Amino acid sequence: MSEKSPLDESWDSLVDDWQSQPYEKVDMAKLIRQLKKRTFWAKLCLGLDVAGTLFLLFTWYWIAVNEPEDRATFIYVGIGAIGSVFYTLYAFKIRLESWRLSASSPSEYFDKHISGIKGAIRYAKLLQYTSFGMFPIVNWYVWEMSKLRDKSFLLAYLIINLVVAAMVAFGIYLQKQREKELANLEKIKSE
Repeated sequence: MSEKSPLDESWDSLVDDWQSQPYEKVDMAKLIRQLKKRTFWAKLCLGLDVAGTLFLLFTWYWIAVNEPEDRATFIYVGIGAIGSVFYTLYAFKIRLESWRLSASSPSEYFDKHISGIKGAIRYAKLLQYTSFGMFPIVNWYVWEMSKLRDKSFLLAYLIINLVVAAMVAFGIYLQKQREKELANLEKIKSE
C-alpha cells in the first residue's frame, strides 16, 4: 500500500473541515405539510373573497330594487361591491401566480414555498391598501346615516374606525411575519 502524499492529507483535512461546518437542514416533509396547509387556507380565503363579493353584488341589487330611497346605503354598498370585484380579481392574480409552479423535487417544493410566501406578502399589502381605502368610505357612510338620525354617532365612528384600523394592523402583521419567513428561507437557499 502506498502512503498518502502531503497534498492528499491537506485535501482530506480541508474536506473534513468543510464537512464539519454547521448548516441548517431543511425538513422537506415539514415544508411540504406547511405548503399544503398554507395552500388550503389561501384557497379558503379566496373562496370567502368570492362569496363576499357575490353577497355584496346581490345586496347592492336588492337595495336598488327594494330600497331605492336609501341613496347613501346604495352608494356605500355599490362602492363596496365594485371595489370587492377588483380586490377579488387581483387576489386571484396573486394566488394563481404562486400556484402555477409545479413541484416534483425538493428544490422545486422549496421554490414553490418561496413563491407562496411572496404571494402572501402581496396579499397582505393588498389587505392594507384596501383597508386604508375604506377609511373615507365608511366615515362618509356613518356621517350620512348620522344626518338621518337625531342620535350622536360618535360611538359608531369610533367602532368602525377601530375595525378598519384592526384590518390594517392585521395586514401589517401578516406582511412582517411572511417577510421574516421569506428572509430565513432565502438565507437557507443561498447557503
